[in-house]
Amino acid sequence: MEALERLFKLRESLYEQEKKLGIHDYSEIERSVLEFVLNQEQATISCILKHNYFSSYSLSTINRVVAKLISEGIIESHQSTDDKRKMCLNFCAR
Repeated sequence: MEALERLFKLRESLYEQEKKLGIHDYSEIERSVLEFVLNQEQATISCILKHNYFSSYSLSTINRVVAKLISEGIIESHQSTDDKRKMCLNFCAR
């Protein structure tokens, strides 16, 4: 039981941080993709899909989330300088 109580405290804390950042109304997958992109130097859709955390999500779901975050100006996509086939994702500082 104690482990579950600690887990809930972590969830409360996470919610409060997300609320401060203004992302608490995003879906869980939107928040997760955004946080992943922020923590990677060269984030790509392939990197997202290969990460264990996202193993239960389909390519179409990740594509939809990335497209939404790009359309809202939260992240941006640009062509990699070392591999022209690769599109890198970055956070757009506001």
